[in-house]
Amino acid sequence: MFSKIDTIHISVTDLERARLWYKTVLELEELFHTGYYIVFKVGSGEASITIQEGEVRSSSTKTILFSDALEETRLKLLDRKVKAGDIRTDDGVTYFEFKDLDGNPFEVCHFLAM
Repeated sequence: MFSKIDTIHISVTDLERARLWYKTVLELEELFHTGYYIVFKVGSGEASITIQEGEVRSSSTKTILFSDALEETRLKLLDRKVKAGDIRTDDGVTYFEFKDLDGNPFEVCHFLAM
């Protein structure tokens, strides 16, 4: 029925402010900007992140990003004034959590060697 995840859609309160944050803080490549929404490429993966101005609501969904250098990524976010949580380990995965400017939840993970 489905062949892939196309995009993760995230509502933000200020599109241009969020655009700058996603580009500079998360180092995401902007693919296109329609004036109503912005699509970012995430690493070498196929799925993208799309931000659009709108009502920001609490959700049980969280965007999970993968990093080959988990501690380095966390320290870079901390240097950029992002409140990144402590690194945790759970069932073969190390990870930490953070939020964007509007409180949208993210997790960054790395798999432990088996």
